[in-house]
Amino acid sequence: MTEFALLPSAERRLILEQVAAKRGILPVIIEKDFWVCWVLHRIFETPEMGPDVVFKGGTSLSKVFNAIKRFSEDADLSVTPGSLGFKDTDLNEAPSASMRQKRMKALAKACEERVAQRFQPALEVTIAAHLGSTALQPWLRYEIDPQAATPNLWFRYPSSLPQAGGYIAKQVKLELGALTNQQPTGNHVIQPLLAEVLGQAFDDFQVPVVALGLERTFWEKATILHAEYHRPEGQPLRDRVARHYSDLAALWRHPGRAGALASLGILRDVVQHKTRFFASSWASYDTARPGSFHLVPPLHRLRELARDHEAMRPMFLGEEPSFEDLVQQLRENEDDLNAITEPSCG
Repeated sequence: MTEFALLPSAERRLILEQVAAKRGILPVIIEKDFWVCWVLHRIFETPEMGPDVVFKGGTSLSKVFNAIKRFSEDADLSVTPGSLGFKDTDLNEAPSASMRQKRMKALAKACEERVAQRFQPALEVTIAAHLGSTALQPWLRYEIDPQAATPNLWFRYPSSLPQAGGYIAKQVKLELGALTNQQPTGNHVIQPLLAEVLGQAFDDFQVPVVALGLERTFWEKATILHAEYHRPEGQPLRDRVARHYSDLAALWRHPGRAGALASLGILRDVVQHKTRFFASSWASYDTARPGSFHLVPPLHRLRELARDHEAMRPMFLGEEPSFEDLVQQLRENEDDLNAITEPSCG
């Protein structure tokens, strides 16, 4: 992928514009998609980082499983607790809630330190080895996310397109954390949108990654929607939350849905994990089960979510249902989910 990255800026821009015209997608999306894949390649080839992270979230649904037709501009990565010196039992079998909270804080702190002290400098060296060093500022910037309180790395990629306003920033956000359960996982190969048009023009478009299984992401998304249904009316929505509704609707249309719906054990694990580590007084995770699941947003949220969904429209890589049709599909999906009979535990 570095072959394309090292082309003169004007040549890259011409190729991006030609590919964008053929695909009917904005050039800025084609460009950022390339750099998302490029930096993932660098992450998984960096010995100090690659073996210790799992690719997950919306971008994995798009790039790994082709389950959603939405450009997802960030990369969500989970740091394996074992690489930080923690075992699953350290949290799951803590003798008390206060001890679990103490261990969670220790794990979060260890993750922050690993990202700042090991991942960032090692990945900076890897990136510089391919793109060269910059005199003005490094390629990567570290921050603690003001909302999630988790470490982020921002990759400032060398854009060849003019600056444009709107939804898409010319940085790739690498979101890292260690509190996400990371099973099941699998080895996969992804490629940028450029490869679909350019074919054999470049020989290094294949990117090997380790990614979280689709079944778990399905239930992670579903429980987000369930929690959002119960969010108090006066409390603001999460930033860009409409994407989760679109993603789950797309997952429901994907063949992998059958495996997810058959994996209620993963749902129970997701619910237990969120209850323990992302506790909320209002999320009602205990009712996130067949018979009482909520996927459809409450009436008082519809207008706000419709605006958010409309703002996302340039990010979709094909025909996207209207928000009204999306809600109608989720209503049918909710009915189907709540009609599932759970096997007895006895």
